[in-house]
Amino acid sequence: MTLGEQVTQEEFENISAVFLEGLLTAIPAYFARVEAELVREGEVYLDWLIELESDVESELARLLSAPAETQREPPVGLIRRRILEGLASNGCSASIPALQRRGLLPASAVDIDSDLSALHLAWGVAKARRMRALTQESTRG
Repeated sequence: MTLGEQVTQEEFENISAVFLEGLLTAIPAYFARVEAELVREGEVYLDWLIELESDVESELARLLSAPAETQREPPVGLIRRRILEGLASNGCSASIPALQRRGLLPASAVDIDSDLSALHLAWGVAKARRMRALTQESTRG
């Protein structure tokens, strides 16, 4: 496959499903690391993390099952945003710098689990190719 090749909707859906599976497998361990860091930082009320983890998993499933052109946020961006929102709404904003230092406010899927790097790259390339295909289809039609 070359960089110029287009990706069909079905191919994009397949790559998205594999990326979602990898993310859902890695999310529990990632949230456990977030929880451990928050405890280390002195946070004691963390029951909200359980609900947040479930919400993030559901939102990732919705996002990655949507067509490429409607995905307005990258999956890792969704996770980062939701973690930041959870921290802010639960009085844990003071722990943000510690989470940032420890790589727990993900900038890429590698920050969630190093095994996700290839899946994240494949999904990103597939999304770019799919968007290119859609752009070319709309200019032809």
